Amino acid sequence: MIEPVKKKYEIIAQKIQNEIEQGIWSEGEAILTVRELAKLYNVSPQTANKATAHLVGLGILSSRQGSGSIVTKRSSLSCPCIPMMIDSERAAFIKGSHSTIGYHGKELFLTYMNCLERAYESSRLIVYDKNSTAVSEKEKFKNATGLLIQGTPPPCYMEFIRENNIPAVLLNRRTTENSKGRIGSLMMDEYGLEQLCLYMATLGHNKILYCLSREFATNDAYFRRREIIRNCMDQVYGQDWELEEFHLSPTDSEDRDKLAEYKNRGYSAILCFNDISALRAYELLHTMKIRVPEEMSVSGFDDLFMANLAAPPLTTVKVDRDKTIKDALDLLTELMVLPEGSYPVRYTQTELVIRRSCWKSC
Repeated sequence: MIEPVKKKYEIIAQKIQNEIEQGIWSEGEAILTVRELAKLYNVSPQTANKATAHLVGLGILSSRQGSGSIVTKRSSLSCPCIPMMIDSERAAFIKGSHSTIGYHGKELFLTYMNCLERAYESSRLIVYDKNSTAVSEKEKFKNATGLLIQGTPPPCYMEFIRENNIPAVLLNRRTTENSKGRIGSLMMDEYGLEQLCLYMATLGHNKILYCLSREFATNDAYFRRREIIRNCMDQVYGQDWELEEFHLSPTDSEDRDKLAEYKNRGYSAILCFNDISALRAYELLHTMKIRVPEEMSVSGFDDLFMANLAAPPLTTVKVDRDKTIKDALDLLTELMVLPEGSYPVRYTQTELVIRRSCWKSC
């Protein structure tokens, strides 16, 4: 197995950790300043700062105002970790319940565990109920040096995180800014979806359905993508195009009638909120004997494993799970040295993957 290439700040952090273990730096002693480390290792102060922040997260160093980074007594700490918070629907899949939403979150959670294992940090799952009014199992937050959060936790959890000043990164979500807490947002960029819209335009599609399976609830990400589609297609067509929202269930006869009506009105492409919604659209089109892509183009979002196995293989917007988690951990490292009231927003890259589910409009 090929070992992943370490980033500069990880290499510097490892060298500092080795020096601490060799006794060059003693407990309670301040190590070199960020500027001195940057000069010593010929890197930028930002890279040196990320190295010390990484060691703060591991409990090897502590950051004190005016004193720089201080060597911490490791034996006094239980194993620090970065838990991932997920809602009970996603957690059900991990426990053996094969829900659609659970499968949708599985790849990201497994990537998270793999990244934490490679970084020699422990992983932990914190499950929340979307309707909770109080935080349960508070002990699971003990010794957490940071959090990664999937979904939208209820207000009581976000308030708990702020009050305890736990650095946290929301994955593709934003939260209300506050004078308390350090909560960053890692968003998916617009590039992949914009490229998909332009690709559909080059194929001549100007009557488009924006589709979501009823297995999923609408959320902020749903509405953001809808606006990206509108803005992008407006730039191409001006006012000479149409977009309709279509929430479907393959077993609902009313959906078949509605889709047949859209097709008769000239709608020729279905842009789906995610890959699972796209595959549900496949099911519905199959029952109606509408061919993909000859009679209806279909696209997804996520590039789940099943997207390439679909018939025909699904055109979709790829979200690199491995890079998403790495970007989230980098943002978490940044948050560890920021003051309270910090709510930075960063973006992770997406890209268009063209397969055989889209074709020219008739």
